[in-house]
This record gives sequence, C-alpha cells and structure tokens, in this order.
Amino acid sequence: MPGPQLTDAGAPVRVRAREAKPMFDLAAARGADTGAILRQLHLDAAIFENDGVMALGDYFRAQDAIAAALQDETMRMSARQLLPGTTDFVLAQLVGAGSLADAMKTLAQSFNLLHGGEFNAVRRRGDVIAFVIDDRRFPYTMQDNPAFLRFSLECVQIFLHCVLVAVSRPHANAGLRRVSVTRERRSAEALHLDFWGAPVRFGAPVYALDYSYDAATAAVTPPGALALKASAVLAEITAAAGAAHSAGQGAETADFVRRALARGVIDQTRIAALAGVSAATLRRKLEAEGTSFRDLRQMVLNEAAKALLLRRKGVAEVADELGFSDFRAFNRAFKAWNGETPKAFAERLKSGAV
Repeated sequence: MPGPQLTDAGAPVRVRAREAKPMFDLAAARGADTGAILRQLHLDAAIFENDGVMALGDYFRAQDAIAAALQDETMRMSARQLLPGTTDFVLAQLVGAGSLADAMKTLAQSFNLLHGGEFNAVRRRGDVIAFVIDDRRFPYTMQDNPAFLRFSLECVQIFLHCVLVAVSRPHANAGLRRVSVTRERRSAEALHLDFWGAPVRFGAPVYALDYSYDAATAAVTPPGALALKASAVLAEITAAAGAAHSAGQGAETADFVRRALARGVIDQTRIAALAGVSAATLRRKLEAEGTSFRDLRQMVLNEAAKALLLRRKGVAEVADELGFSDFRAFNRAFKAWNGETPKAFAERLKSGAV
C-alpha cells in the first residue's frame, strides 16, 4: 500500500531546516515573532545552522503559527491574501463528498476561486485521476527563491493528500499511484519527500498526485465535520509522518485548541464541546501534551494583540476586539506577557525598532 512511510527503521519524516528558513525569514520581515514560534515548538534557533532538521509535523505547525501571526493563510507569499479560517471553510465543503474524485474537484474549484486563477485541476488519464497544480502564473510575492517555492508546493501536496485521507483513508492511501514534482532530481535537501511511499517523478512540468480511477471514484461514507478541519489534517500529517511531538507526545489537542482560540472561540467549555470531550478531559489531554488552556489562550491573545498593533490599531480598540473588560486590563496582561505596555510596543513600531 503506497501510503506515507517511516524512514531509517522507524525514524520520523523530517524537514531540512534550511529548506524552511525562507518561510521564517519572510515571516520575521512581516513582523511575526518567529523566536516565540520556535520556542512554542521546543526548537532552538540554531536549528537553521549547519545541518539541522525538524520533524515534518513541526514544520506544518510552524506554518500554521506563522499564518495566524500574519493573519494570512498564504503567509504573505501570495498577492491575494487569505484570511484565517479560509482553509477550514474550504474543507467544510467536503462534508457531502461521495468519493475522492468529488473531493478533489471541490478542492480545485474552491482554491481556484480564492486564488483568482486556474491553478488547480482534476484530470483523468486512462486509469488514473490526478490532482494537478500548475503554479507557473501564480501571483507569488517571492520571485527570487524558486527552490523554496518548490519545497512549499511539495508540502502543499502532502497537505492535500492528508485532506483526501480525511475523506477516506483506505481509498486515498491504497489508491495513490504516483507523485509528480518539478525539481529536477532527488537531493539530500529533500528529506520531506520521504513522506511518500508511492513513486516520485522528478522534473515534471507541473505538480500532480495520481490516484487510481477505481479508488478515486469508489463511493465513500461522507466524513464528519470534525475530521474536516485544518487542525485534524495537521494531526494526520504528524501521525502519517511518524513524527512525535518534540516533548515525546502528540500535540493534536493543543493544535485544535489553538486554532479555536485564533477563530475567536475563547470559552474552554465551548472548545471542549467542539472537540467532542468534556472540559475535564480537555484539561487532561492538554496536560499530557505539556501545556494548559491558560497558556494557549495567553499565547494566542498575545500573538493577536501584536498583529493588531502592527496594523496600527489603537490600544483601546485592540482591547475591545480581544474581549478584555477595558484597556487597563489589556495593558496589565500585555505587560505581563511582554515586559512592556502596548503603548511602548506601538511606539517601538513607529520608530522601526520592532
């Protein structure tokens, strides 16, 4: 069955850190606190030096955190920004998918509408149905680093496959026939391509995921709404890559809570209900992952506060938008988190010191 695989006798699939570094550099240039994101993932900044690696799951978690910090799911890599929650909105359209092919067509159409062009297509070739990505006219804001763009698209392919796994695991994993990428050859840098158990075709004109026609058109039981969340797909990527959390445990619950908080759901009981567990069970799961609801709420609110201040919003306006009782309560919280008041942070922004 040509699904994802473990490497080196069970080692998790990894990403060469220098492959991911341009993403962090771009985010930092746009005002994201990449140091905090690395600490959140228990990664040292020195990982970008020499020959450092990170788990594939950690790369996707970093991507998710950067998108939240920048309030743009393209991470400012596209001229057409996508608001937080866009991916969840697209995935929600798959609830009625009766087959992988149905899901593929919905994904292609939805992302084409959002990105403003025919960049995605579903094509049949004999006994294969392929999800094709042609990014040659995509409105990238970064044009000077084709190697990073190739890496990014290869990771998009991993995400898309795991979305299809959420629709039907047996059909997606058993049906995958070939993965096509545009890089000329496999290099020592491309550790992330070890994710694939199916053959990888190099030097292709476009990116493609080929599935057998029988598997792609077979009737499937439509997935539930909870499976069709970006957080659930991230958990699938982590599990499929065999990548344990840096602390030795999975971080699926923390990821779910973090995304719910970022969407404005701040009540612990409500988030527990969305996850299908009791508040007590949610607390235990978070504790097992080495965190707490309070810590996650603080982190998400702090990221949101900085993002709003970066957009030159006033302190009182930010306090109100984040649900604080008044600007004084926000002042106290922000100073406790960052060692300075929001006013001081905003003044540093104006001086260019941030």
